[in-house]
Amino acid sequence: MSKNSYSHLKSKKLTVPEIIDYCKTNLGLTFNLISEEDAKSFLQKHNYFFRLKQYAETCNERTKSGKYIGLDFGHLVELSTVDMFFRKLILKMTIDLEHYLKVKLVNECQNNPADDGYEVVDKFLESHEKIKATLTSGARLAGYSGLDFDKYIEVPTVWNFVEMIGFYDFINFYIFYYDFFRIKCDYAKHFDSVRRLRNAAAHNICMLCSFKSVQSFKYDLDTSFELLRGNIGIGNGVISSCMKVPLLNDFAVMLSVYTKLITSPKIKEFTLKEISEFFDGRMIHRKQYFESNTEIKNAYRFARKVLEYYSGGEAENL
Repeated sequence: MSKNSYSHLKSKKLTVPEIIDYCKTNLGLTFNLISEEDAKSFLQKHNYFFRLKQYAETCNERTKSGKYIGLDFGHLVELSTVDMFFRKLILKMTIDLEHYLKVKLVNECQNNPADDGYEVVDKFLESHEKIKATLTSGARLAGYSGLDFDKYIEVPTVWNFVEMIGFYDFINFYIFYYDFFRIKCDYAKHFDSVRRLRNAAAHNICMLCSFKSVQSFKYDLDTSFELLRGNIGIGNGVISSCMKVPLLNDFAVMLSVYTKLITSPKIKEFTLKEISEFFDGRMIHRKQYFESNTEIKNAYRFARKVLEYYSGGEAENL
């Protein structure tokens, strides 16, 4: 099919001044919270509109012609800024989780008399043939490791194999290891949530652009029951509804696993304090922008109560 066949799907390339006009004329955005000149500067120096527009999905009201009601360009700028800081914290926490999962698995191997460190990796690679061919690709860039992984590729062991694979393959190996030795695996059922959060943060995906419940979403039942039993100060119906929001579910699951898995008290205390200060500080620095947005307010209250529950802090009200 020729490119011309898709001509009806093409959008016109716009300059920054034209984007500002498009926002006002076609989308109904106002420029009360940020001036048009500052908006132009933001688009020229800090972000691009295709990405910024994703945050418009947090606005629930539109006219029949599709224009947003009550949405200001400043709302988009603020959400994108908060999102940037949030992603950095999430990436830090999920990288910590990846590291401590590896520590846990290597210790399991070292203390397991039935494991020589070789057989389980060999069996895993037999059922995952594509992985061995890519062991040194991806994150293992030449010059950024103190080890020569080439000499371990032919006969890898648990303790060096975990350093040669990405997070997705590691999760599969982690689950395989516990199944292989018929050991109870406490965290496997939560890995999808942690992986989704890590990938979203690592790939710089806009995270704070939708707080809508997804009825078909399979939320984490264990974490949901944990919060329901925890008397976190939110009604059971609100908890159930919020756990159907993928981001909120994954955030709650990540916090639950983080507080159980990280074995360094100092790292755990410092990181939970850092994210709590962000929730009580920069995240709500311009909370007046979103006073009329029920979904954003409910999402914040749920996430802050969950954070309070797992960290032992006190929540700030939005």
